Amino acid sequence: MSQLINFRDFGGLPTKNGKKIKKGLFYRSGSYRDIRLEDRSYIQSLGLKHLFDYREGLEQDTDERQFEMASEFHAVPASEHLGIFDNDNLDKVVKLDEASMINMYKGLPVGNPAYKHLFRVLMSEDSVPMLHNCTAGKDRTGVASALIQLALGARMESVFLDYMKSMEAFEAILDNEKRRLNGNSECDLMHKLPGIIIKPSFLEASFDAIIGTYGSFDEYFLQEFGLDEEKRAVLIDKFTE
Repeated sequence: MSQLINFRDFGGLPTKNGKKIKKGLFYRSGSYRDIRLEDRSYIQSLGLKHLFDYREGLEQDTDERQFEMASEFHAVPASEHLGIFDNDNLDKVVKLDEASMINMYKGLPVGNPAYKHLFRVLMSEDSVPMLHNCTAGKDRTGVASALIQLALGARMESVFLDYMKSMEAFEAILDNEKRRLNGNSECDLMHKLPGIIIKPSFLEASFDAIIGTYGSFDEYFLQEFGLDEEKRAVLIDKFTE
């Protein structure tokens, strides 16, 4: 049985111009902890050009050898600028609630070095197929996936529905978090549950931060990533059909 956590192709979404984002180019996942040899071989069979890992050092438990799974590996922590894990260690469990999750989501899309790097690569000549991940593949990876989808003209309702698919992997994400706690109590795990559940309001918080800062997604893509109308049109033509 596969041990890939929350792995899926996040292409295929319909776009506002009547096309669809191509499949077989964009993949997302949780961590590679405990993956089987078959899982590793499957990822290698995708012919990945780039693999982006958004986790911070304290989140990584083992040598997962990401560099073996793509032509280029990018260790680009997507929450480092928020200081979320500054005080996290094996002896202290970070308590999460809905308010802290929404606060994190507000901070993810604006001024994030990891996402800026992601889009620089995306605009390069040889950028796909690509895979990106964080610990559960739902928050930092979820926002990054949504931004790519929106940049390519995906319909907003389709972006939200795709984001919510991570709840289908809830049990695997929960098991992964149990392992990451290294035997700490079930009570400690309960403090993590609000950070394991997915809610539309979380992604809405990211989008509200974008609109609140830039007024529109067009201005956001321009100011954050240098994606003007012409450059976005090139990406849309390249990655949709």
